[in-house]
Amino acid sequence: MSDQILEDYKAYYQSRTEKYAGNPNYSTAYQAEKQLSDAMQSCSSLEEFQPKATGLNNACAIALVKDQSLMEKKHFEKHQEIVRVKAGENILNKIESCQTSAEVATMAVEETNKISMEISMDEAHRQFISDWDLTDEITIYENAIVPDKYKQSMMDSAQKNKDSLNIGVERLEKNCQDWQKGWKLVPEKNLEIRHKRLLPFSDGHIVEQLAKYKSIINR
Repeated sequence: MSDQILEDYKAYYQSRTEKYAGNPNYSTAYQAEKQLSDAMQSCSSLEEFQPKATGLNNACAIALVKDQSLMEKKHFEKHQEIVRVKAGENILNKIESCQTSAEVATMAVEETNKISMEISMDEAHRQFISDWDLTDEITIYENAIVPDKYKQSMMDSAQKNKDSLNIGVERLEKNCQDWQKGWKLVPEKNLEIRHKRLLPFSDGHIVEQLAKYKSIINR
């Protein structure tokens, strides 16, 4: 094999190291890539590098997943995403026991999948947010100042929306119970930061709307 091919390989592994150099978010990956590159730079032939490569390549894969999980954990903690953060936490708790990149990849997918169902069940409580406009319409119909001949029509419209809202909640609970036995909609969950941040209203307005919503669905 020509010296040029060996030099090309050395340049390649050096560039991999430089990709993470100076980035505090990838300090673990940088150290692992540097060890791999240093091993390559010390070789006088590719054959000499081969026995070293497997273990060092695995270390690079493990380090990268570790850094990415740390960043994810930090991000979700910042936004008080107390359910989504669990995937990264679980991966970090188990990653040190992994020996190969394949083990890391399998474990990371498994942990992510476990939490994905919990995320879905948690975010299903956002039905309150989806029903916000319908709740407003009910209030509008019930409090509309109209001639007497239209009052019954307003009340009928309000009741129609109430029925629609309750049917929606019933269907949601039935669907979620197929995945999590006994799941029930808990509107108060929407007062927690991860849900409340999606609503462009004051805390007082959200609490008021939540009380109306609960009265309509008998919670």
